[in-house]
Amino acid sequence: MPHKTIDSSLKSILNVTLPMILAAMSTNLMCLIDRFMLAGYSLDSMTAVAIAINSVMMFTCPLMGIASSAEVLVGQYNGSKQYEKLAAPTWQMIYMSVFAWLPCVLIAYFADYLNLYPAYYVKDGVIFQKVLMYFGALPPIKLALASFFVGQGKTKIITIAIATGALSNVVLDYLFIYTLNMGCRGAAIATVIAEFIQISILASIFFSKSNRTLYRTFQNRAFNKSLFKECFRIGIPVSLSNFIMIFAWYLMAVTIGHVSKDEATVYSICSGLYVFFVFIAEGVNKGTTAISANMIGRKDLESIEEVRKTFVKISLFFGAIFAIPLAVCPEWMVKLISMVPDDISRLYPEIKIGLALLAVNITCETLLYSTWGILIAGGDSRYATIVDQVCFWTIVCCPMLFLYCAWGYASVIALYTLVAIWLAICQTILYGRYKSLKWYNRLV
Repeated sequence: MPHKTIDSSLKSILNVTLPMILAAMSTNLMCLIDRFMLAGYSLDSMTAVAIAINSVMMFTCPLMGIASSAEVLVGQYNGSKQYEKLAAPTWQMIYMSVFAWLPCVLIAYFADYLNLYPAYYVKDGVIFQKVLMYFGALPPIKLALASFFVGQGKTKIITIAIATGALSNVVLDYLFIYTLNMGCRGAAIATVIAEFIQISILASIFFSKSNRTLYRTFQNRAFNKSLFKECFRIGIPVSLSNFIMIFAWYLMAVTIGHVSKDEATVYSICSGLYVFFVFIAEGVNKGTTAISANMIGRKDLESIEEVRKTFVKISLFFGAIFAIPLAVCPEWMVKLISMVPDDISRLYPEIKIGLALLAVNITCETLLYSTWGILIAGGDSRYATIVDQVCFWTIVCCPMLFLYCAWGYASVIALYTLVAIWLAICQTILYGRYKSLKWYNRLV
């Protein structure tokens, strides 16, 4: 597999970013598939899984945040043409994922005592949570392997692996949920098998003869304490941010669930679609980080500004493609929702407003993630995550919790309105940080 040079041209940026967007879409599609396959099985099962996914991600996303930090070092090594060192950061994060397996198993074992589910969602929610947590080390292992390819801009490989896993998840969901009548347990098992398939594809290419020769992917397997610590230094702020953010969304989901089953259903549907469409922001973030890290590695600061401007245009373009249908003609989304066995026509007016707000949030988050990706590429993850958390808790989480505790009020519409304000303010602050150049650090 030959070396690849990443520049600031639109072609190079799209070659890196489009596969990352498709890969992120495939990952989020697995979550959406689980929910809507379960919707035809039981509306309560779908809502329980919507809450359970938040509880699982609260523990696995911090590990994924640390594991993905390897792509920054891989990118800078690639940009500075130190090709023989590319595999070392990936190995450190594989070790981290293996070390984290025991805590995941313990969390799964005690899952019955680590939940805040409303009573009518406990059984399905805990079952789903347990299965995924017993295999909670798989997502960070997948990201550790993917970082080797992301840092080089070789993202088509990741797209193939993720898409294959997502397709497998569809087939396995139908088999386990309906044919074998396993419900939430079957959906979780299908997701785990799909993760194994994705890891197997990435690992087979990582250990291919050409990669072993060019990048020493097997020879560089030794534990490197300094490199391990550097990955943690970059990844810990993102990891803590992921944990706190997912915990906050878990609180929001549980709070809305306690208000009423109808409001919980609206949240489940809107959040499910949000998880799917936010792949745009996630793909842009990964693409920005990989490209900027390569340019930092070769000390090409001017090209990073060109990349930033291009990503603003890409963010607005993709945001419009998926946001306009949600805001202008949400009826097609309502038709998709109509597969649920219960009559929820009374909820359509609130769902439509939620989808319109969702359109705004998708566009704002994509812009925010493009700026964030540049800061992370320079190792400035701490500032970005602190700003993000302070803004989120001040503008979104605390006001929502206050409304619930004071008046028993929790609304999906109010939540998404506050989210739009949070994203706009956070983007303004991080753009100021970008202009200051305090984020610019060559780490290798």
